[in-house]
Amino acid sequence: MWPAYRQGRWTMTKGDAQFPADVHGFHAERYIYIYICRLRNPLFACRYASPNTVLTSEHSPGYSIRIRQQNDSICAARSAQYTGWLDIDYNPWSWSQNSSLLFVDQPVDTGFSYIDDGYELPSDSQEATIDMHRFLQLFISEVFPEKEFLPVYLASESYAGRYIPYLCAQIIKQNKLYPDGPQVRLESCLVGNGFMSPMDTTFGYWETLCTVNPGVLQPVFNDTRCDIMAVNIPRCMELYDICIRNPDPAICHAASDVCYAGVIGWYDGEAGQGGRNRFDVTAPCEIDEMCYVQAARVEQYLNTPQVWDALRPPEEIKEYKFVSQSIIDAFMKTADGMTSMSGLVSFLLASNVHFLAYQGNLDLACNTAGNLRWAHSLPCKGQPAFSARQLEPWMSFVDGAKEIAQKASRFAFVTVDGAGHLLPQDRPDVAQDMMVRWITGAAFI
Repeated sequence: MWPAYRQGRWTMTKGDAQFPADVHGFHAERYIYIYICRLRNPLFACRYASPNTVLTSEHSPGYSIRIRQQNDSICAARSAQYTGWLDIDYNPWSWSQNSSLLFVDQPVDTGFSYIDDGYELPSDSQEATIDMHRFLQLFISEVFPEKEFLPVYLASESYAGRYIPYLCAQIIKQNKLYPDGPQVRLESCLVGNGFMSPMDTTFGYWETLCTVNPGVLQPVFNDTRCDIMAVNIPRCMELYDICIRNPDPAICHAASDVCYAGVIGWYDGEAGQGGRNRFDVTAPCEIDEMCYVQAARVEQYLNTPQVWDALRPPEEIKEYKFVSQSIIDAFMKTADGMTSMSGLVSFLLASNVHFLAYQGNLDLACNTAGNLRWAHSLPCKGQPAFSARQLEPWMSFVDGAKEIAQKASRFAFVTVDGAGHLLPQDRPDVAQDMMVRWITGAAFI
């Protein structure tokens, strides 16, 4: 079992890497991946080899790194390649307690991944997905062939509400088209506070800001602003519908502009450092863009001389960036961020792939009201029964969940109070409980 958080592209260095590795691919992409071995159940544990060079630091006494050089590689690398294991202090809520985790910086030009000069960046989620699927095929067939028959769970958050459905659908289609090729044995998809349907997310702004919700004792907006938003929502929905039926970038961007001015901008226009927080309506925004100060700390840490000396990223990489403006600009040239994922998720359920949508209830950017509206309209066999049910408490405190099971596939919508856009960060205890229940097939209610 190895949930993959952020997807990526093509070939890689061989070995059980809990250590960033340079990834080479067609079209001159270079991707970084990190593989973290499962801590429990020795049947699936990583097999550590020796001899290893062990690196420690007095500044981080609870951490150590074991490294050994590779004798061979599937990559045409320009430098020596290494396999490494990062040993850290025990974290009771880590998802690696129950699964091996694969992290990949994707699309290219995000994180430590980069692309050679003269090549174009991917412009939408589907384009990025094609290469990510090939990456996973190589991972299980060339790098870790012993894992070829293990179930795969793809998990991510936010804009990955688009990446994950595209990637999961690509895996299913390619498995059927090429049954003799490497088979990624996709079991389930997990998306947290996903950008599943911009239309429904925008509609959910009114309910999130103008009503009382768990953890929000009084409406965020006053009656005047709520009335203005309510008047503008019908026109916004009409334009979104036109965009969905005719996904031309010009049409969709025009719809986005109207909806921002009439609905979204009343809150988002005041978001930013010292202002409102799109990712947790009860908390102040500590930094621009992400609001979570932890994002800035991650970026600062990964750009320290000590980290760069240890990781030795390729000379083409000048700095680690938490947000890739180049990818934002490339995707903005298309309608990628304006259409719904309903068709793809329905295809996955019909293909016997389980799907979990989980939500931190304090988020506005990908709010619970909007995503629940999207889930209620999801065209699938169990949709009428799902829509008819109310959210019911599940045993991790007072959080809500509802789920359906149809023949061989399972769909669940799970909410968590006291958490915003980044549920595993805000409520790591509940997030781990939720993940374990899902991948083991345990019920929430």
